[in-house]
Amino acid sequence: NFSDLAREICQLAELTTEARVQQLDVYTENSENLGSTEVIVSVVVLLTATDEVSGNISLTNDFLNVVDNIINVDVETLQETQESSNTSARILEAIESVAEDIPVGNTSEPVVITRSAFAVSVQQVDQLMETGQTFSANLGTFSDMNMSENIDSSDLSFSGRRNILRSEYE
Repeated sequence: NFSDLAREICQLAELTTEARVQQLDVYTENSENLGSTEVIVSVVVLLTATDEVSGNISLTNDFLNVVDNIINVDVETLQETQESSNTSARILEAIESVAEDIPVGNTSEPVVITRSAFAVSVQQVDQLMETGQTFSANLGTFSDMNMSENIDSSDLSFSGRRNILRSEYE
């Protein structure tokens, strides 16, 4: 029961990573055109690019655009694809993998990338800190924000137990 769009998305797997992610962004841009089949194949094709996207900020932005497009489909479609193909969980794992390699320039300020449906914040953390660390953010609708601007770091706080943090030396 594949639509023409689903077939076109499947064919993207043959392209280079950059072309694949950019074209997937185009195909998923109109979320209302995406049914369950299109969401599932989009996620599968997107996941094939995860390793190559990591560490490349331009491709990371394109990757996150596709994720945003997919997240913006209607809730029933997202629920159906999660139940049948574990798509939401797979997207979250891919975001985590890609976010781990986002270059952090200023160690005292987080890198925050916003999309209409979510935001990703990455900050370098001193693994040897003796005090706890916590991360929290006031989540809401990001569609009113200019995507090229960062959230002010005063809106974020970070704390937690150091043993739950990943070490770059592991």
